[in-house]
Amino acid sequence: TKKRSKSSSKAIAAAGGSSGGIDTTATHNNHNSNETEDTTIQPIDPSSMNSSSFQPMSLSQIQLRIKLLLDKLPSALPEVPPDYINPDETIHNNNNNNQQSSLYHPPIKAFASALQTTIEEYNLLLSLVSSATYQWGVDRSGASQQNLSVMNSELQQCQEVITSVVSGRLSNVLCPAVDVLVGRVEVVKGGDNGGEENGSSSKKRKLDTSSATTTSNNATTDRLLGTTATINSTTTTNEQRINHYTRPLVDPSYVHLCHQIVARNGEMLRYTLATCIHTAQRVIGDYLEVMKKDVGHEANKGGYY
Repeated sequence: TKKRSKSSSKAIAAAGGSSGGIDTTATHNNHNSNETEDTTIQPIDPSSMNSSSFQPMSLSQIQLRIKLLLDKLPSALPEVPPDYINPDETIHNNNNNNQQSSLYHPPIKAFASALQTTIEEYNLLLSLVSSATYQWGVDRSGASQQNLSVMNSELQQCQEVITSVVSGRLSNVLCPAVDVLVGRVEVVKGGDNGGEENGSSSKKRKLDTSSATTTSNNATTDRLLGTTATINSTTTTNEQRINHYTRPLVDPSYVHLCHQIVARNGEMLRYTLATCIHTAQRVIGDYLEVMKKDVGHEANKGGYY
């Protein structure tokens, strides 16, 4: 019996396997199974940002960080502002619009900014998935490649939903379209004659400083000197013209409508973003679980296949 056991072990070894039926060549996938052991967030060490000790973030760490993004979503919903009133009808309507903007717009903008911050971190975490799952083609099995394709497809779909449904509405509130106009021209007499005449001011539209509408629509008035201010001086009159620029909204009624849309659909916008975040971390978790089973299956095959 001893001779038979020795000969059988030699035959198994010659076939490329081991006496226990486990092939040691399957150990190259151990890093995939170990990723499921992470249960806490590991902070990024700034000292590891060098060529000798840098390591990409593991897939389980990405999953945990994405899952915690749900706790960063804003809990309070903004109030829906009333409809916009045409300021051309009466002066009182213009004053009412200014009161609405100062009362309702800041909470809506803060709500949109919180959602946008979460989206930015979510996109950054998803960009690390490719490096966390990298493996050379010949080292990856067909089932592993198929599982990776399914995960990438699901994550891409989540990103597309956020981009097409949520991000556009937030951008209209956070970055409204404005015009850069010359609001006021200051003439300083008795200045130096060394100023250079700049003809670029003719490309800017000049606002009527006597109009009350101009001051109400100006977001901020900049007194820009030296670098961005347009300075016109002539040697004959010895005077200096300083343009003060303003940034009025291109269409205040449309901006107000965008704030209404975000406030009116704030609950569903937040829920849509939360659903995509939850789906993404669930997809990554399912991929880790499947890869753990795939590694076990490859190990159990040993040298017989």
